[in-house]
Amino acid sequence: MWHSWPCLSRFDAINLQIHEAGFLQLTREQACFRTCLVRSGRANCSELWVRAGALVIFGARETGSGWRYAALTLLTSAALLLVIVSPVSAAPPVQLMPPTIAKAQADAQAKAQTEAEARAKAQAETDAMVPPAVAEVAPVDVPASEAPASVAPVLKKAVVEKTRYNVVVFGDSLGDGVWAGIYHALRKDKRFNVIRKSKVATGFVRRDYYDWNEAVRKTADDTTIDIAVVIMGTNDRQTIVEDGARYALFTDKWREIYGARVNDFTATLKATGAKIYWVGLPVMRSATFEGDMKNFTKIFKAHAAENDVTFLPTHDLLADANGKYAAYGTDAAGRKKLLRSEDGIHFTMQGYEKLVSTVTHAIKQDVDGGVITANASAIAVSGAAAEASSQAGARSAETIGLKAQIYDVAEGRPGRSDDWRWTGAAH
Repeated sequence: MWHSWPCLSRFDAINLQIHEAGFLQLTREQACFRTCLVRSGRANCSELWVRAGALVIFGARETGSGWRYAALTLLTSAALLLVIVSPVSAAPPVQLMPPTIAKAQADAQAKAQTEAEARAKAQAETDAMVPPAVAEVAPVDVPASEAPASVAPVLKKAVVEKTRYNVVVFGDSLGDGVWAGIYHALRKDKRFNVIRKSKVATGFVRRDYYDWNEAVRKTADDTTIDIAVVIMGTNDRQTIVEDGARYALFTDKWREIYGARVNDFTATLKATGAKIYWVGLPVMRSATFEGDMKNFTKIFKAHAAENDVTFLPTHDLLADANGKYAAYGTDAAGRKKLLRSEDGIHFTMQGYEKLVSTVTHAIKQDVDGGVITANASAIAVSGAAAEASSQAGARSAETIGLKAQIYDVAEGRPGRSDDWRWTGAAH
Protein backbone atom coordinates (compact mmCIF):
# COMPACT_ATOMS: atom_id res chain seq x y z
CA MET A 1 0.00 0.00 0.00
CA TRP A 2 2.55 2.53 1.03
CA HIS A 3 4.74 1.74 -1.96
CA SER A 4 2.63 4.13 -4.00
CA TRP A 5 2.79 7.13 -1.61
CA PRO A 6 4.42 10.07 -3.38
CA CYS A 7 6.23 11.29 -0.24
CA LEU A 8 8.38 8.16 -0.07
CA SER A 9 11.56 7.75 -2.06
CA ARG A 10 12.57 4.57 -3.73
CA PHE A 11 15.03 3.87 -0.96
CA ASP A 12 12.34 4.27 1.71
CA ALA A 13 9.99 1.99 -0.21
CA ILE A 14 12.63 -0.70 -0.48
CA ASN A 15 13.37 -0.53 3.24
CA LEU A 16 9.69 -0.80 4.13
CA GLN A 17 9.33 -3.96 2.11
CA ILE A 18 11.17 -5.93 4.78
CA HIS A 19 8.61 -8.11 6.49
CA GLU A 20 9.12 -8.90 10.09
CA ALA A 21 6.52 -9.97 12.64
CA GLY A 22 5.63 -8.58 16.08
CA PHE A 23 6.99 -5.46 17.67
CA LEU A 24 9.84 -5.03 15.20
CA GLN A 25 7.33 -4.79 12.37
CA LEU A 26 5.30 -2.25 14.32
CA THR A 27 8.47 -0.26 14.91
CA ARG A 28 9.15 -0.23 11.20
CA GLU A 29 5.61 0.93 10.55
CA GLN A 30 6.25 3.83 12.93
CA ALA A 31 9.47 4.68 11.13
CA CYS A 32 7.60 4.67 7.86
CA PHE A 33 4.88 6.94 9.14
CA ARG A 34 7.42 9.33 10.77
CA THR A 35 9.34 9.50 7.50
CA CYS A 36 6.17 10.60 5.79
CA LEU A 37 5.65 13.32 8.34
CA VAL A 38 9.24 14.56 8.05
CA ARG A 39 9.01 14.71 4.29
CA SER A 40 5.80 16.72 4.59
CA GLY A 41 7.30 19.23 7.07
CA ARG A 42 5.53 17.85 10.12
CA ALA A 43 8.46 16.50 12.09
CA ASN A 44 7.09 17.97 15.36
CA CYS A 45 3.89 15.98 15.20
CA SER A 46 2.94 14.17 18.38
CA GLU A 47 4.32 10.69 18.90
CA LEU A 48 0.72 9.58 19.49
CA TRP A 49 -0.11 10.39 15.86
CA VAL A 50 2.90 8.41 14.73
CA ARG A 51 1.90 5.35 16.69
CA ALA A 52 -1.74 5.61 15.63
CA GLY A 53 -0.82 5.77 11.99
CA ALA A 54 1.60 2.87 12.34
CA LEU A 55 -1.05 0.74 14.02
CA VAL A 56 -3.54 1.44 11.27
CA ILE A 57 -0.99 0.46 8.62
CA PHE A 58 0.09 -2.58 10.58
CA GLY A 59 -3.49 -3.70 11.16
CA ALA A 60 -4.46 -3.27 7.51
CA ARG A 61 -1.46 -5.26 6.43
CA GLU A 62 -2.15 -8.12 8.80
CA THR A 63 -5.86 -8.50 7.84
CA GLY A 64 -4.96 -9.70 4.38
CA SER A 65 -7.10 -9.10 1.30
CA GLY A 66 -10.81 -8.70 0.89
CA TRP A 67 -13.24 -6.12 2.06
CA ARG A 68 -11.46 -5.65 5.41
CA TYR A 69 -8.30 -4.85 3.62
CA ALA A 70 -10.06 -2.39 1.39
CA ALA A 71 -11.80 -0.71 4.33
CA LEU A 72 -8.70 -0.37 6.44
CA THR A 73 -6.76 0.86 3.44
CA LEU A 74 -9.36 3.53 2.84
CA LEU A 75 -9.31 4.60 6.50
CA THR A 76 -5.54 4.66 6.56
CA SER A 77 -5.34 6.76 3.43
CA ALA A 78 -7.88 9.24 4.85
CA ALA A 79 -6.00 9.52 8.17
CA LEU A 80 -2.68 10.06 6.44
CA LEU A 81 -4.18 12.58 4.05
CA LEU A 82 -5.68 14.51 6.98
CA VAL A 83 -2.33 14.68 8.74
CA ILE A 84 -0.38 15.59 5.63
CA VAL A 85 -2.70 18.30 4.28
CA SER A 86 -3.46 19.91 7.68
CA PRO A 87 -1.75 23.33 8.19
CA VAL A 88 1.48 23.35 10.12
CA SER A 89 1.20 25.27 13.42
CA ALA A 90 3.77 27.98 13.90
CA ALA A 91 3.76 27.54 17.66
CA PRO A 92 6.56 25.42 19.09
CA PRO A 93 5.58 22.06 20.52
CA VAL A 94 4.64 22.08 24.18
CA GLN A 95 6.79 19.69 26.15
CA LEU A 96 5.05 18.51 29.27
CA MET A 97 7.26 18.09 32.38
CA PRO A 98 6.56 15.76 35.28
CA PRO A 99 5.29 17.70 38.37
CA THR A 100 8.18 16.57 40.59
CA ILE A 101 10.80 17.86 38.17
CA ALA A 102 8.96 21.14 37.70
CA LYS A 103 8.71 21.66 41.47
CA ALA A 104 12.41 20.88 41.96
CA GLN A 105 13.38 23.42 39.30
CA ALA A 106 11.10 26.07 40.85
CA ASP A 107 12.60 25.47 44.29
CA ALA A 108 16.13 25.72 42.89
CA GLN A 109 15.32 29.03 41.19
CA ALA A 110 13.77 30.43 44.38
CA LYS A 111 16.80 29.38 46.44
CA ALA A 112 19.20 30.96 43.94
CA GLN A 113 17.20 34.21 44.04
CA THR A 114 17.22 34.26 47.86
CA GLU A 115 20.99 33.72 47.97
CA ALA A 116 21.54 36.48 45.44
CA GLU A 117 19.44 38.90 47.50
CA ALA A 118 21.37 37.97 50.68
CA ARG A 119 24.71 38.59 48.95
CA ALA A 120 23.51 41.93 47.67
CA LYS A 121 22.35 42.96 51.16
CA ALA A 122 25.66 41.94 52.75
CA GLN A 123 27.60 43.86 50.14
CA ALA A 124 25.46 46.94 50.76
CA GLU A 125 26.13 46.76 54.52
CA THR A 126 29.86 46.37 53.90
CA ASP A 127 29.91 49.35 51.57
CA ALA A 128 28.08 51.43 54.17
CA MET A 129 30.82 50.71 56.76
CA VAL A 130 33.65 51.85 54.50
CA PRO A 131 34.33 55.59 54.81
CA PRO A 132 34.47 57.53 51.55
CA ALA A 133 37.88 58.11 50.09
CA VAL A 134 39.43 61.50 50.59
CA ALA A 135 39.80 61.91 46.84
CA GLU A 136 36.03 61.65 46.41
CA VAL A 137 35.37 64.74 48.53
CA ALA A 138 35.49 67.81 46.39
CA PRO A 139 37.17 70.86 47.93
CA VAL A 140 34.86 73.73 48.76
CA ASP A 141 36.04 77.30 48.72
CA VAL A 142 34.88 79.06 51.87
CA PRO A 143 35.27 82.80 52.15
CA ALA A 144 37.61 83.89 54.91
CA SER A 145 34.85 85.88 56.55
CA GLU A 146 32.62 82.80 56.79
CA ALA A 147 35.29 80.34 57.82
CA PRO A 148 35.05 79.05 61.41
CA ALA A 149 37.70 80.03 63.91
CA SER A 150 38.96 76.45 64.13
CA VAL A 151 38.43 73.73 61.55
CA ALA A 152 40.54 71.09 63.25
CA PRO A 153 38.60 67.84 63.67
CA VAL A 154 37.66 66.87 67.20
CA LEU A 155 38.82 63.33 67.90
CA LYS A 156 37.42 61.30 70.76
CA LYS A 157 40.00 59.63 72.97
CA ALA A 158 39.95 55.89 72.57
CA VAL A 159 38.83 54.10 75.71
CA VAL A 160 40.70 50.87 76.34
CA GLU A 161 38.96 48.41 78.61
CA LYS A 162 41.31 46.95 81.16
CA THR A 163 40.91 43.23 81.52
CA ARG A 164 43.98 42.36 83.64
CA TYR A 165 45.25 44.19 86.72
CA ASN A 166 48.67 43.81 88.26
CA VAL A 167 48.51 43.72 92.06
CA VAL A 168 52.06 44.46 93.26
CA VAL A 169 52.87 43.88 96.94
CA PHE A 170 55.61 45.99 98.60
CA GLY A 171 56.80 45.39 102.14
CA ASP A 172 59.01 43.47 104.56
CA SER A 173 58.57 39.86 105.68
CA LEU A 174 54.91 40.58 106.48
CA GLY A 175 54.71 41.67 102.84
CA ASP A 176 55.73 38.15 101.83
CA GLY A 177 52.81 36.75 103.76
CA VAL A 178 50.39 39.40 102.52
CA TRP A 179 51.39 38.57 98.96
CA ALA A 180 50.77 34.86 99.64
CA GLY A 181 47.38 35.61 101.15
CA ILE A 182 46.29 37.84 98.27
CA TYR A 183 47.54 35.28 95.77
CA HIS A 184 45.44 32.57 97.41
CA ALA A 185 42.39 34.81 97.58
CA LEU A 186 42.56 36.01 93.96
CA ARG A 187 44.09 33.01 92.20
CA LYS A 188 40.76 32.01 90.64
CA ASP A 189 39.93 35.55 89.51
CA LYS A 190 41.50 35.88 86.05
CA ARG A 191 41.39 39.67 86.25
CA PHE A 192 44.40 39.85 88.58
CA ASN A 193 48.12 39.10 88.45
CA VAL A 194 49.54 39.12 91.99
CA ILE A 195 53.22 40.06 91.95
CA ARG A 196 55.61 39.97 94.90
CA LYS A 197 58.10 42.81 95.33
CA SER A 198 58.53 42.54 99.08
CA LYS A 199 61.92 42.14 100.76
CA VAL A 200 62.60 40.91 104.27
CA ALA A 201 64.57 42.98 106.81
CA THR A 202 63.77 46.29 105.08
CA GLY A 203 61.95 49.51 105.92
CA PHE A 204 62.21 53.29 105.66
CA VAL A 205 64.86 53.82 108.35
CA ARG A 206 67.88 52.13 106.73
CA ARG A 207 67.84 53.63 103.24
CA ASP A 208 71.57 52.91 103.04
CA TYR A 209 70.68 49.21 103.16
CA TYR A 210 67.65 49.23 100.88
CA ASP A 211 66.09 52.20 99.06
CA TRP A 212 62.37 51.58 98.54
CA ASN A 213 61.99 54.57 96.21
CA GLU A 214 64.57 53.15 93.85
CA ALA A 215 62.93 49.72 94.12
CA VAL A 216 59.58 51.16 93.04
CA ARG A 217 61.14 52.94 90.07
CA LYS A 218 62.89 49.76 88.91
CA THR A 219 59.64 47.82 89.24
CA ALA A 220 57.73 50.41 87.21
CA ASP A 221 60.33 50.19 84.42
CA ASP A 222 59.13 46.74 83.37
CA THR A 223 55.81 46.21 85.17
CA THR A 224 52.54 48.09 85.12
CA ILE A 225 51.61 48.78 88.72
CA ASP A 226 47.82 49.01 88.61
CA ILE A 227 47.35 48.25 92.30
CA ALA A 228 49.99 48.66 95.00
CA VAL A 229 49.61 46.99 98.41
CA VAL A 230 52.03 48.24 101.10
CA ILE A 231 52.80 46.94 104.58
CA MET A 232 55.86 48.30 106.42
CA GLY A 233 57.14 49.15 109.87
CA THR A 234 58.17 45.97 111.67
CA ASN A 235 61.87 46.63 110.98
CA ASP A 236 61.85 50.40 111.64
CA ARG A 237 62.23 50.42 115.45
CA GLN A 238 65.68 51.95 114.99
CA THR A 239 67.58 55.19 115.28
CA ILE A 240 67.61 57.30 112.14
CA VAL A 241 70.98 58.64 110.97
CA GLU A 242 70.65 61.80 108.85
CA ASP A 243 73.63 63.96 107.77
CA GLY A 244 75.78 62.39 110.45
CA ALA A 245 73.25 63.10 113.21
CA ARG A 246 71.42 60.37 115.10
CA TYR A 247 67.75 60.65 116.09
CA ALA A 248 66.20 58.25 118.54
CA LEU A 249 63.00 56.32 117.87
CA PHE A 250 59.79 58.36 117.93
CA THR A 251 61.46 61.66 118.83
CA ASP A 252 60.11 64.75 117.07
CA LYS A 253 63.00 64.92 114.59
CA TRP A 254 62.77 61.18 114.03
CA ARG A 255 59.04 61.52 113.25
CA GLU A 256 59.74 64.45 110.90
CA ILE A 257 62.37 62.55 108.91
CA TYR A 258 60.40 59.29 108.91
CA GLY A 259 57.21 61.05 107.79
CA ALA A 260 59.08 62.73 104.94
CA ARG A 261 60.36 59.35 103.77
CA VAL A 262 56.87 57.87 103.87
CA ASN A 263 55.59 60.78 101.77
CA ASP A 264 58.48 60.40 99.34
CA PHE A 265 57.76 56.69 98.90
CA THR A 266 54.04 57.38 98.43
CA ALA A 267 54.73 60.05 95.81
CA THR A 268 56.99 57.67 93.89
CA LEU A 269 54.25 55.04 93.86
CA LYS A 270 51.54 57.51 92.86
CA ALA A 271 53.71 58.69 89.96
CA THR A 272 53.33 55.24 88.41
CA GLY A 273 49.55 55.69 88.31
CA ALA A 274 48.91 52.94 90.84
CA LYS A 275 45.97 52.75 93.21
CA ILE A 276 47.58 52.38 96.66
CA TYR A 277 46.25 50.35 99.58
CA TRP A 278 48.25 50.80 102.77
CA VAL A 279 47.76 47.94 105.23
CA GLY A 280 47.90 48.73 108.94
CA LEU A 281 49.97 46.56 111.26
CA PRO A 282 48.23 43.69 113.10
CA VAL A 283 48.11 43.01 116.80
CA MET A 284 51.36 41.63 118.27
CA ARG A 285 52.00 39.28 121.21
CA SER A 286 54.80 41.26 122.89
CA ALA A 287 53.36 44.24 124.80
CA THR A 288 56.40 46.43 123.95
CA PHE A 289 56.37 45.47 120.31
CA GLU A 290 52.59 45.94 120.20
CA GLY A 291 52.91 49.49 121.55
CA ASP A 292 55.52 50.39 118.93
CA MET A 293 53.45 48.90 116.11
CA LYS A 294 50.48 50.99 117.21
CA ASN A 295 52.66 54.09 116.87
CA PHE A 296 53.69 53.09 113.35
CA THR A 297 50.08 52.42 112.43
CA LYS A 298 49.13 55.96 113.55
CA ILE A 299 51.94 57.43 111.42
CA PHE A 300 50.92 55.46 108.31
CA LYS A 301 47.24 56.29 108.77
CA ALA A 302 47.93 60.04 109.09
CA HIS A 303 50.16 60.16 106.02
CA ALA A 304 47.73 58.01 104.01
CA ALA A 305 45.01 60.59 104.66
CA GLU A 306 47.44 63.37 103.74
CA ASN A 307 48.33 61.71 100.43
CA ASP A 308 44.80 60.52 99.56
CA VAL A 309 45.73 56.85 99.92
CA THR A 310 43.38 54.08 101.07
CA PHE A 311 44.32 52.90 104.55
CA LEU A 312 43.11 49.48 105.74
CA PRO A 313 43.38 48.79 109.51
CA THR A 314 43.91 45.16 110.56
CA HIS A 315 44.55 45.34 114.31
CA ASP A 316 41.11 44.28 115.49
CA LEU A 317 40.66 41.80 112.65
CA LEU A 318 42.87 39.19 114.34
CA ALA A 319 42.54 40.26 117.97
CA ASP A 320 40.34 38.62 120.56
CA ALA A 321 37.15 40.10 122.00
CA ASN A 322 39.25 42.37 124.26
CA GLY A 323 41.49 43.61 121.43
CA LYS A 324 44.40 41.45 122.57
CA TYR A 325 46.65 39.03 120.77
CA ALA A 326 45.18 35.60 120.03
CA ALA A 327 47.05 32.75 118.38
CA TYR A 328 43.85 30.97 117.36
CA GLY A 329 40.83 32.29 115.58
CA THR A 330 38.25 31.46 112.96
CA ASP A 331 39.14 31.20 109.30
CA ALA A 332 37.01 32.32 106.37
CA ALA A 333 34.79 29.26 106.76
CA GLY A 334 34.20 29.93 110.46
CA ARG A 335 36.37 27.03 111.66
CA LYS A 336 38.80 27.48 114.55
CA LYS A 337 42.35 27.50 113.24
CA LEU A 338 45.87 28.41 114.31
CA LEU A 339 46.37 31.85 112.74
CA ARG A 340 49.69 33.08 114.19
CA SER A 341 53.19 31.69 113.97
CA GLU A 342 55.27 30.86 117.05
CA ASP A 343 57.14 34.18 116.93
CA GLY A 344 53.99 36.14 117.82
CA ILE A 345 54.53 38.41 114.78
CA HIS A 346 53.89 36.48 111.59
CA PHE A 347 51.00 34.26 110.53
CA THR A 348 50.10 30.84 109.25
CA MET A 349 48.63 30.58 105.77
CA GLN A 350 45.10 30.72 107.17
CA GLY A 351 46.10 33.77 109.20
CA TYR A 352 47.43 35.63 106.17
CA GLU A 353 44.27 34.85 104.23
CA LYS A 354 42.21 36.39 107.01
CA LEU A 355 44.61 39.34 107.30
CA VAL A 356 44.18 40.26 103.61
CA SER A 357 40.43 39.69 103.50
CA THR A 358 39.76 43.41 103.86
CA VAL A 359 42.40 44.15 101.21
CA THR A 360 40.98 41.84 98.55
CA HIS A 361 37.45 43.00 99.32
CA ALA A 362 38.47 46.65 98.80
CA ILE A 363 40.32 45.82 95.56
CA LYS A 364 37.40 43.92 94.03
CA GLN A 365 34.95 46.61 95.10
CA ASP A 366 37.03 49.38 93.49
CA VAL A 367 37.61 47.40 90.29
CA ASP A 368 33.91 46.56 89.95
CA GLY A 369 32.98 50.16 90.71
CA GLY A 370 35.35 51.59 88.11
CA VAL A 371 37.59 53.32 90.68
CA ILE A 372 40.64 51.50 89.30
CA THR A 373 41.13 52.12 85.57
CA ALA A 374 43.73 51.27 82.97
CA ASN A 375 47.14 52.76 83.60
CA ALA A 376 48.08 54.12 80.18
CA SER A 377 51.29 55.85 81.33
CA ALA A 378 53.10 52.79 82.62
CA ILE A 379 54.78 50.01 80.67
CA ALA A 380 52.69 46.85 80.50
CA VAL A 381 54.04 43.81 82.26
CA SER A 382 55.32 41.20 79.88
CA GLY A 383 53.51 37.91 79.50
CA ALA A 384 56.62 36.08 80.67
CA ALA A 385 56.81 38.13 83.87
CA ALA A 386 53.15 37.56 84.67
CA GLU A 387 53.48 33.84 84.02
CA ALA A 388 56.60 33.62 86.16
CA SER A 389 54.80 35.42 88.97
CA SER A 390 51.86 33.01 88.81
CA GLN A 391 54.15 29.98 88.79
CA ALA A 392 56.14 31.37 91.70
CA GLY A 393 52.92 31.89 93.61
CA ALA A 394 51.84 28.32 93.04
CA ARG A 395 55.21 27.03 94.23
CA SER A 396 56.00 29.25 97.20
CA ALA A 397 52.72 30.49 98.64
CA GLU A 398 52.31 27.25 100.54
CA THR A 399 55.74 27.64 102.12
CA ILE A 400 54.71 30.77 104.00
CA GLY A 401 53.27 29.24 107.13
CA LEU A 402 54.04 28.28 110.69
CA LYS A 403 57.56 26.85 110.35
CA ALA A 404 58.58 28.06 106.89
CA GLN A 405 58.43 31.85 107.37
CA ILE A 406 61.28 33.58 105.53
CA TYR A 407 63.61 35.21 108.03
CA ASP A 408 66.85 35.80 106.12
CA VAL A 409 68.98 35.62 109.28
CA ALA A 410 72.23 36.26 107.38
CA GLU A 411 71.16 39.86 106.74
CA GLY A 412 70.34 40.60 110.37
CA ARG A 413 70.11 44.24 111.35
CA PRO A 414 69.59 45.73 114.82
CA GLY A 415 65.93 46.18 115.65
CA ARG A 416 64.49 43.93 112.95
CA SER A 417 61.45 41.88 113.81
CA ASP A 418 61.73 39.26 111.09
CA ASP A 419 63.92 37.07 113.28
CA TRP A 420 61.76 36.00 116.20
CA ARG A 421 64.93 35.11 118.12
CA TRP A 422 65.78 38.81 118.46
CA THR A 423 65.78 39.58 122.19
CA GLY A 424 64.04 42.89 121.64
CA ALA A 425 60.89 40.97 120.71
CA ALA A 426 60.82 38.98 123.93
CA HIS A 427 57.31 37.84 124.74
